[in-house]
Amino acid sequence: MKYLLVLTAFSILGASCKKSNDEPQSKTDYIPINATSTPHNIALGQPILSRVNCGFFEHFADITFVNFEVKEGLSKQYEIRAKAFYDNIKYGISLPVNSTFDTTLTLQTPTAGQYILKFYTSNQLIEADTVQVN
Repeated sequence: MKYLLVLTAFSILGASCKKSNDEPQSKTDYIPINATSTPHNIALGQPILSRVNCGFFEHFADITFVNFEVKEGLSKQYEIRAKAFYDNIKYGISLPVNSTFDTTLTLQTPTAGQYILKFYTSNQLIEADTVQVN
């Protein structure tokens, strides 16, 4: 009877401590964009240099900025998202942290006209900047 009790206790303990491998320990995903600053006018051939503030307000992984995902929709209209690498992800744990940083998006301007830069956090539009290239 004691043997059965001990075996049952270890089975329950083992099941409760079992780590789930269903969730990845690292991934590349979007990081929130908080604000942007883009010039209104630039000369033809000069790149658009947009200052972008990114960050997060909770910590559940080691987060490293990777790059910007830039997709041109209609002519000269761009959807922009910041991407980061999340490593050592701790599911179910989140610490309140305010961590922001500035980086620069560079967009080439091969033709004159009006460029529209739409900055997103995942699918939420954060800001739309219009740049006239002459």
